[in-house]
Amino acid sequence: MIAELLYLALSGASVPCGNWVIVTPGDEINPVEIERWNKALRNAEEVVERYFNSSAPGEEKLPMPAKVRVRVAPSSGDFAAWTGCTIWQGAAVKNGGLVTQPLEVLERRGVLDETLIHEYVHLALGPYKVPLWLNEGLAVICSGQMRTLGGEKDLPRKVEEVEKLLVSSDTNDMRRGYLAAAALTCEKIKSVGLQSLIRLIKEEEI
Repeated sequence: MIAELLYLALSGASVPCGNWVIVTPGDEINPVEIERWNKALRNAEEVVERYFNSSAPGEEKLPMPAKVRVRVAPSSGDFAAWTGCTIWQGAAVKNGGLVTQPLEVLERRGVLDETLIHEYVHLALGPYKVPLWLNEGLAVICSGQMRTLGGEKDLPRKVEEVEKLLVSSDTNDMRRGYLAAAALTCEKIKSVGLQSLIRLIKEEEI
């Protein structure tokens, strides 16, 4: 618990960027790095807004979060300690904001954009009671991670089995959980339509 909350007390420079506040690992601000964060965060915002709210006027909309705090961990080890996640995860929602791996780590892995989009979906869904499988399924679909996670057959179709994979500490189990959650979510969207699904989420009838 102490490690998980330690990041809240750490110093760092806070840099407002539109609807985001970036908290750097140290007190010094690197303008070039901040601009790279700003570009990636704005892209995440635009992608999620377009996915959920590109329907005709008057149809259901999912409100987007505002003034999200993004704390950048100094290292992958610090990220794991602060969040309880594995070092292979790129970011996590904590206390209504984001905690991320260092920028160079996400860029080196080629997952910066998909990671931020994935987590921004979770932030958008945060005010509602969304089942884990649907929350992760929408994040995987919106971020395009279905392409990068790889195709796999014989994925579980029962919600209980899928959610068990999603909370596993095993990286391969989590990958299969993401794919299975996305498959279930695709079926749900095909069945009721995305706009009806948004309405059900907002009315907490899922």
